[in-house]
Amino acid sequence: MRQTTPFSKLTVLDFSRYLPGGYATQVLADLGATVIKVEDTGQGDFMRHDYPTMGGGISYYVTALGRNKKSISLNLKDPEVVEWFMKMAAEADVIVESFRPGVTAKLGISYEDVRAVNPGIIYCSISGYGANDPRSKKAQHDLNMQAQSGYLSVNHGSTSPLHLCDLSSGMVAGQAILAALYAREGTGEGAYIDTSMFDCFVWWNSLLDSRWCFNDGECKRNDLEYPSTAYNVYETADGGKLALGMVEAKFWEPFCDAIGHPEIKPTGLMREWEAPEAFEIVRETIKGKTTDEWLAWLEDKDFCIAKVNSKTEAVEQITRENPEALAWVEFPRVGRVLQTGLPHHISSMPVEIADFEEVSPLGADTEEFLKKVGADDATIKRLKESRSIRLGDDIWVEEDRAPVAPAE
Repeated sequence: MRQTTPFSKLTVLDFSRYLPGGYATQVLADLGATVIKVEDTGQGDFMRHDYPTMGGGISYYVTALGRNKKSISLNLKDPEVVEWFMKMAAEADVIVESFRPGVTAKLGISYEDVRAVNPGIIYCSISGYGANDPRSKKAQHDLNMQAQSGYLSVNHGSTSPLHLCDLSSGMVAGQAILAALYAREGTGEGAYIDTSMFDCFVWWNSLLDSRWCFNDGECKRNDLEYPSTAYNVYETADGGKLALGMVEAKFWEPFCDAIGHPEIKPTGLMREWEAPEAFEIVRETIKGKTTDEWLAWLEDKDFCIAKVNSKTEAVEQITRENPEALAWVEFPRVGRVLQTGLPHHISSMPVEIADFEEVSPLGADTEEFLKKVGADDATIKRLKESRSIRLGDDIWVEEDRAPVAPAE
């Protein structure tokens, strides 16, 4: 059972799809807010369908980001459904959306529309380059913005296993929403949050851009501080890897003595092109033992060295040693799954992974929340029959869907 917190009184309507908005609202849901995913009556949030899946087609993606969230399924091209939605918006605290600029105005659910019925609303829009930048109306993805920021050139054009622009945007949007909610406590006024994914990632690049400035317009991968002799990843005799992170002399110099090579002490912060011989010495030294032999050797030593875990090894270790960060839970539909904990650790609002609830199926909460704003059974039945709303038990054949009037 989830605990009541100061956030339990908040209602969040989340129109967004995929990572940026979902990551931002996950924090609010975990802290106790009622977060309602507002999804279309077709596929819903695309994150519901990404491979791999379990439990009869439930995606890993929605299992990771959808926890503790409800779902309503509305066709917002139906003017009557928009009217019902606006009744929900009039009582909400936060709205998050990631449509291209102009779409919400066409649907009649823009910030201006909602503010007219709810002056205290916190309305967060997430777009590629901001609501007023014409580039936001063109198709762009995370990697495109990484490329334009200059980050990819520094990273040798390597793609990341994590979507960095999406993550930075989700973090910024979450911070901005919390700041706006705090400000509203004092002023009673709502706010519009214009989240540019590109700007968020540029913010994440602050050290690289400052380095470029201080380095006469140069910022190249092989000119960064790392990898250096003492801060690098080296292979062991059995194909494993050790991560050395000894940037301080108090760790690096005793290590050099311990491996019998005091002559390389001055090279700890040098790059390979500056100290190739030292790199080769460390490389060959690390290759001289297996991973387990190195771990045994390190038992009584205080060096910044760690084994590079496989994901399987990491999961086993974290769930054993840091269950507040990663733990197994049973969700009714998908089964036994891993869930990451909320890392904020606020003493007055403890969050336990064991209390997490599985994301609602698409449209499972449509009837409940429509009734809360006054819809009766007859209205819900009529809207369901016209397929302007979708309930959790509906199974539709896409081509059989009844048409509704498009938004102007």
